[in-house]
Amino acid sequence: MPVEKESKLTQWIAAIREGWPAVRAGFDEWKSAVREEPVLIWATPAIRYSVYAVGGLIVLSLLIWALEALQPPNASPAAETGDFHVLCTEAACEHHFVINEEFGFDDFPVRCPKCEKKTGQRAMRCASSTCGGRWVVPKDRDDRYYCPYCDRDLGEVD
Repeated sequence: MPVEKESKLTQWIAAIREGWPAVRAGFDEWKSAVREEPVLIWATPAIRYSVYAVGGLIVLSLLIWALEALQPPNASPAAETGDFHVLCTEAACEHHFVINEEFGFDDFPVRCPKCEKKTGQRAMRCASSTCGGRWVVPKDRDDRYYCPYCDRDLGEVD
């Protein structure tokens, strides 16, 4: 009948069990020496290098945390729609409202929710001292928008 050969793991476990009393005795001797002279803790290379390793991990963790805190937040997906300010051109209504449509929307006039007529035109805010920030339907002239009340330049036609 063939004899089973011991595995390497079994051999290692047996070697540790045999050497454990010597390790235990050495550790007890080291503890009593440290009780008499506490500075021996730092003189022991295993303790000193362990403290260095733990300190290094702490510093590295703090550095990674700081770098992540300095990073800009993850960009959100690009918007596909935008809000458009609209002003009803019906003289009796002149209602200001906002619609949300896809970027590049230019299908004006739109239906006014107040008077129910298709008289809503894109509006822009005129910040001149004459208009004081009122919403106006800009006039298109020479590839620029102008305020119909004070003739202030409101920007390029897009």
